[in-house]
Amino acid sequence: MAIPFFSIDITLKECLIILKDLIFPINKKNIENKVKKNLLKKFPNKFISLLPSGRLGFYLTLKNLFKPNELILFSSMSFPLYIKIALQLKLRVKLLDVDEKDLNIDIDILKNTDLRDCKGIVVTHLFGNPCQMDQIKKICDEKNIILIEDCAQSFDSKFNEINTGNFGEAGIISTSLLKIPTTLSGGILITKNKNLYDETEKWIKDNLSDSLIEKTKIFFKTIVFILNSYPLIYSILSDKIFSFLKNYNPRIYRKILYSGMGMKDNIFNPLERPNLSKYQLSVGLNQINRSEEMLIKRRENSRYLQEKLEKNKNIRVINNHYNTNWNHQYFVIRIKKNFNLVTEKIFKNGIHAMDENVWNCTKYNFDFENKDSDFKITNYYDGTLLRIQNNSFLKKNQINKLANVILDAIDD
Repeated sequence: MAIPFFSIDITLKECLIILKDLIFPINKKNIENKVKKNLLKKFPNKFISLLPSGRLGFYLTLKNLFKPNELILFSSMSFPLYIKIALQLKLRVKLLDVDEKDLNIDIDILKNTDLRDCKGIVVTHLFGNPCQMDQIKKICDEKNIILIEDCAQSFDSKFNEINTGNFGEAGIISTSLLKIPTTLSGGILITKNKNLYDETEKWIKDNLSDSLIEKTKIFFKTIVFILNSYPLIYSILSDKIFSFLKNYNPRIYRKILYSGMGMKDNIFNPLERPNLSKYQLSVGLNQINRSEEMLIKRRENSRYLQEKLEKNKNIRVINNHYNTNWNHQYFVIRIKKNFNLVTEKIFKNGIHAMDENVWNCTKYNFDFENKDSDFKITNYYDGTLLRIQNNSFLKKNQINKLANVILDAIDD
């Protein structure tokens, strides 16, 4: 039985919520207000906008907080679409290398960077592990630099017991299909800036569509992803298809896996998705309510998997899975030798983990200012990372299979 790349941490109750709200799609505003109220427990004294995607929140944040030709910094291992959006808005971009410990922005490099011309810094809490927010925030406060947090993978991750998204002028959370929590396609903009919030809400009201055709497309995509979350169903529906594509049409295979990267078009279209439906908000509300419950189980899974893998000399476990300050949404490892050979063996044995070879933003055709810089750590880790989707409904026998297949492939 194959274990899928992607799995939505969704319950039978949430499936029934979808059905109920499709039949009775009324009182949507009431559900939206409940979602915001619950989020305020994690993001006190903030303004919250619920969006059809995190990338839209990022686009509107840059559009409202920056002017063309202003300089903004990213880590070199960031979400490439966000850099694309910054360049689309005619901002100047500089990339800084990452720290080997957690693959987040390197604080020492940041401290030694000339920031006199810098107007903004985007920090990406990569794979859910929080950046060193005390030092980054201190630098931004001293230099009057706007701090933006990319929290797409870090809901429920904390730095000094404070949730990521609370430190910057804005925090952007993804609640897309594979995120935790999920609204089955969506995003959240957290901000302390009332003007940014007002402009975002106005843009939503004036521009977002309620197209039945577009919403139907999203609904059917959602159903397919939910079904494919379960190993048994995935093995019947999709396993053979992915195996065929991987062997005979790897280009299409990669497009399917990384469709969410949004890199195929020349420009980002902020109107790419319609407004959220009631069933999406209702599922999101239930997910937020049980996020701590899911987190406890994911921590157990990731600790157990680390115990199984960490002694192998050809594996480096990214992030410490015994720590409790981050959300354990992913289990990412570096395979030090024979990466392609090992991942091929893993795939053939039913573990469909994802090659994390999309984060090195120096390899895209981006016009960033410091192309001559040495991105030593980024290049060292590029093409060697494997991501396993952690999930609260994974069983112990499935985790054992994950570990044993990976170890067998490495030891062959």
